[in-house]
Amino acid sequence: MQLLRFTFENHRSFRDEATLDLTRPTLKTLRPSKGTTWADHIHHVDGIYGANASGKTNVLDALHYMLGAIGSSATSWLEKPQFPRAPFALIPGQMTAPATFELEFIVSGKRYAYRFATDADGVTEESLHVVSTRWKEVFVRNADGRVKGLKRIPHVARRELALSRAAQFNHETVTPIWEALMRRFDLYHVGDDEVNARLGRIARQLQERSLRLDDLVTLAQIADTGITNIEVEEHAIPPQLARLITHMLTPTADDVQDEQPDQSSEEERDLSNFIARNLFFRHGTNSGRLRHSDESTGTMAWLALGTAVVSALRNGRVLVVDELGSSLHPQLSHLIIDWFEDPSVNTTGAQLVFTSHDMTLLDAGRGDREKREQVWFVEKDSDGVSELFNLADFPLQKGSNIVKQYLEGRFGGVPYTVPSLIHKLLNPRTGEEE
Repeated sequence: MQLLRFTFENHRSFRDEATLDLTRPTLKTLRPSKGTTWADHIHHVDGIYGANASGKTNVLDALHYMLGAIGSSATSWLEKPQFPRAPFALIPGQMTAPATFELEFIVSGKRYAYRFATDADGVTEESLHVVSTRWKEVFVRNADGRVKGLKRIPHVARRELALSRAAQFNHETVTPIWEALMRRFDLYHVGDDEVNARLGRIARQLQERSLRLDDLVTLAQIADTGITNIEVEEHAIPPQLARLITHMLTPTADDVQDEQPDQSSEEERDLSNFIARNLFFRHGTNSGRLRHSDESTGTMAWLALGTAVVSALRNGRVLVVDELGSSLHPQLSHLIIDWFEDPSVNTTGAQLVFTSHDMTLLDAGRGDREKREQVWFVEKDSDGVSELFNLADFPLQKGSNIVKQYLEGRFGGVPYTVPSLIHKLLNPRTGEEE
């Protein structure tokens, strides 16, 4: 799967329409020209830069919201008291205005465009188109939930997407599209919670043998962490503890009294079979083991993100990373980008979209046109409205020092600091006298 464009409007700090375009200007027709492939006409890496609170993470959040709606609007979202949405909140009227989301992407060599719009009550419009000789409608639905183009699904609820409902019925036409959108995107969020969740997944995959231990050790060695071996240790919950936990969760005292001491409930058996997995790391040949909590933050961040990178490169996924470089050495961040841009490594057409403060990551250097197309900025105006724009929009001379100009604020996307206010913080009386 390859991502071509993502367009959204009225989501969080983005009041107006914004488009993240991963296509190159060489793509002038609906399909690649003769002798070329999609890989020749798309970016495999795009970076989004901006000051803190400018809204760059909200670009990724809009994508996360869209994928969440596709995956859950016909299931868990129906149980929520209100239809989930996050419109621009600083203008009262904007809270009730429609929000729109659109993806253009490639699945199995075909180009698709999927779009939907929402308001406070649910979905107001939805459509899926595919390129044949021109754009062709696959299905369309309106605000009343009436669907045209999907056999056996003439109507859906106001709060669910027709694509999501069709996937629940395993609809032969659109289920492969739904599965590609669900399985070919991987969103990696910044923070310790994400790292810990990924490490837990790694331990589970190692135990299930869906991830090879040698691969994880190799990943650790790439970063020169000093790790020579990794082990997974299991601890089954003792039956007595499982029984105690079950009794504590029993809703009434009568239920506990009715239960015979020698009987094991289904809940007890489930708890007894619960496995707590732990990763242990060895350094050198004769050293003892260290728990992951004893390893450096950078090492754990590398393993967590590195496994996501390898999975994306192996399976042709779109990896979306918030704050690439957080807790990582800059050389490792550069290495990840190099892998995605190297066709001998990235043989599946995988893509990386990231946010960062490090302008050097994409090696925009001194004005290479193709590199400029891969650099995006987000800036927020005085009304709190974020705008997404591309470095290639600026008239730059060949040889321009882009990094220097960015740091000087030539392109926006940098904070406008007031360092002199430190005196007010250190000397409160000064502010009172003024």
